[in-house]
Amino acid sequence: MKKTLLLLVMLTLQACSDTTVQLPTDDVHNGNGINSKLETNTARSDTDTDTDTDTDTDTDTDTDTDTDTDTDTDNSIPTGIYFSNKKCSSDKTCKNFTPEKIDGKYFLSKNQDSNEATYYLLFKDNTYYLYSLQFLDEDYSTVGSWSQMKEINAADLTFEIEYIEQVMGSDYMGSYDNANINNKLNTLANQSGLLEIGSLLEGNQIPTHENIKFIRTNDGYKVDCENYIKKYEEVADELFEKNMAVGFHFYYECSSGKVIYFQDVSQLK
Repeated sequence: MKKTLLLLVMLTLQACSDTTVQLPTDDVHNGNGINSKLETNTARSDTDTDTDTDTDTDTDTDTDTDTDTDTDTDNSIPTGIYFSNKKCSSDKTCKNFTPEKIDGKYFLSKNQDSNEATYYLLFKDNTYYLYSLQFLDEDYSTVGSWSQMKEINAADLTFEIEYIEQVMGSDYMGSYDNANINNKLNTLANQSGLLEIGSLLEGNQIPTHENIKFIRTNDGYKVDCENYIKKYEEVADELFEKNMAVGFHFYYECSSGKVIYFQDVSQLK
């Protein structure tokens, strides 16, 4: 298996209005699959400058002394909402981020200038979800999605994601019903560019086949990038041959030497 596989987030971009979708509470899926190999994810360079006025561009040195407490047999992650509030580079410099909160609710917002991938981890009703806002290709096309995470092992914080539901963005990945796409986008919330955390919506279902492990930190969790890349490399060649996507969420940042931290939103200022 090649150790230097780049992420192929196979994109078949279909044009539609540059708006986003309000998410209802029903969890429904369509039967759309991915039909063709998607283009390489060329998301922002690791050396890009962050100009997001909504984020704290603090360049603190990362002094985190996290340890993996694999012996914990309780629920792996307590009920709550967790935000990707910090990212650290390989040189230990870090940037802090602030979640979008409106009227007591949290959102992914594409109305930002930094083009930084943003994530929320949600655990409610004994179910885990991952919400993601990514900026793909040289035009930073927005891809907003949610995924249900299947818990593999509560003790070592290991989860599996089979697919994403892409519900936000000017372009949908894979195939979809052109006759119905405008109906999905024809809501007032689309104009706001906000995706509410905790809401579920039928979208375009894209297989990603990911294995994600988290490590406990002093004040939250971080993505185990070494494990993420290892699991990616174990399945990438086989899935590419089957024309299937893999490694959607964290491969680019993990392979760039970044570490993504999550903290309970109730603990953030």
